[in-house]
Amino acid sequence: MATMETSALETLRKKAQASVLMVENRPVEYLIRAMLAGIYLGFATIFCLKTVNGMYMNQEPLAGFVAAVLFGVALVMIVYGGAELFTGNTMYFAISTLSGHTSMKKTMRVWTFCFIGNALGGLFFALLMAPTGIIQELGMENWLFALAEGKMNHTAIEIFFRAILCNWMVCMAIFLPKTLKNEFAQIFTLMLLVSVFFVSSFEHVIANLVSFSLVLIIPHPETITIAKAIHNIIPATFGNIIGGALFMGALYTWLNTKKAKDVKVTKLRAKRSV
Repeated sequence: MATMETSALETLRKKAQASVLMVENRPVEYLIRAMLAGIYLGFATIFCLKTVNGMYMNQEPLAGFVAAVLFGVALVMIVYGGAELFTGNTMYFAISTLSGHTSMKKTMRVWTFCFIGNALGGLFFALLMAPTGIIQELGMENWLFALAEGKMNHTAIEIFFRAILCNWMVCMAIFLPKTLKNEFAQIFTLMLLVSVFFVSSFEHVIANLVSFSLVLIIPHPETITIAKAIHNIIPATFGNIIGGALFMGALYTWLNTKKAKDVKVTKLRAKRSV
């Protein structure tokens, strides 16, 4: 397991370095890839809405679970479609920066580019969706409006800690499949772990940005406002950074550094005993 963890860390470190080079040499391409992540989250959100809205309206208890399982398709599209997601980057750059391969300045630059691109992608998707009438035809009490309103009405402290737990699980959904060889197992694990954060009502800042864009750009209940959206986005951003950078990137980097040191000590002792 240690070897597979080390290999996964190496893969993610290289991913961070590749992102740095893309931002420096091909910033427009990077911004478009970041926009794709927001767009893919938008597709997944509408997929969930159309699938579970009837269940939600009928107050079926499994509506949330079904939406959670289906939402994992977003991360599949992002990971396999070469998109750039801010929340995943918090883990990648913690690994690469702590190992000395990227600097804090470059980390902040990529994070900023990625966040802006994700937000623009979500807004672009919302602008494309609004004229379709797909959300509007479901009425003012649909699942997506209820989801957005619920997220906007938590306290800042609740949002912050839910965001920590969210990105801990989202980054685990990216990291753990890297230790598996079977591609079907990788996709299944990824989607399963995404469903954990979704059904647990944790807070994912980019998914929230996309959902808020979709509901705010069309006629919506008065209880859904831009001010309340900002109230959610700010603590969710910082919580996601801590969850991905500290509890995944830094933690696994530290764990595997300790293992590497133990291996070196064991080899040194073996040589001395010969």
